[in-house]
Amino acid sequence: MKRLEVLFVLIAFTTAAFAQPTGAQAGKTIEGFWQDSARRILYSRDAPPAYLYGTWNALDPQQTYPAAKQIRRSGRSFELIDLLFDDEYTIKVVSAREDGIEFVRSTQSPACGMRHQCRLDGDELFCSLQNICREGGRDVLDWRGEERYVRRALCERDGKRQAQGIPVICR
Repeated sequence: MKRLEVLFVLIAFTTAAFAQPTGAQAGKTIEGFWQDSARRILYSRDAPPAYLYGTWNALDPQQTYPAAKQIRRSGRSFELIDLLFDDEYTIKVVSAREDGIEFVRSTQSPACGMRHQCRLDGDELFCSLQNICREGGRDVLDWRGEERYVRRALCERDGKRQAQGIPVICR
């Protein structure tokens, strides 16, 4: 009887060891809720001549209008929900993998598209952004910057659309 008990315990420990999350399952994936934590502007065509580019600015984690995103698996790829924006904006995932995603958030008026190229960087999601607008039949760089995101347990919309976007609460 003791041999059977020992065998059962060994099988239980072996099964538990193999069931431990690794790699993408252990938080090394883009899946989840993300809230912006820092931002820096690298170029803005509307900036005053003396503007100092490149300085990282920390963002308040309790801000009312965070650039919060939910990334979730959809079949063999991923989908992204930009919680700050409603259906006046179109989100198109260009490419995605376990450790990165590229997507464009666009509007019809003005005819602009904000391209995000994001990748996991340790525990953060690091994104390079470019806003390209169509003017006079040509593409014009309007803004370029970088953002850092931290993983959150949950982010959800908290109200109706305002001028700044949709209020979001992250925990």
